Amino acid sequence: MEESCIFCHHLKKEQILMASADYKVLFDIDPIQYGHLLIVARRHVMNFNELREEETADLVKLQKVLITLFEDELGVGVTVVFNNGKMMDQHTHFHVHLFPRYSEDGFWDKVEVEMRDSHITSAIEHIIKEL
Repeated sequence: MEESCIFCHHLKKEQILMASADYKVLFDIDPIQYGHLLIVARRHVMNFNELREEETADLVKLQKVLITLFEDELGVGVTVVFNNGKMMDQHTHFHVHLFPRYSEDGFWDKVEVEMRDSHITSAIEHIIKEL
């Protein structure tokens, strides 16, 4: 709900590192790595598919700036992730995570999910072939 959204109502001006027309950039308050950034939509939307064309273009432009910062200025890699729709964190709205990455940091070694619905792979393959 927009009324309880931390991004709409609880961000302080000093938390915002930079901003564009449609997004704010800030450090994650619960980082999984030092330098873990969020790109937060200014408009309260829950799903990537709700973004307007200009918001999508602004997001890509901002991601390119930040990825260049990580890779060229800081000399580290970056992983870009966003949760979408039903998987959104409670009391938030659409945002993108940028994680600084280091050689042999074990990032993917620690990712564990419960495997579900083995039929989804063939369903995805079928749907994509139909496009």
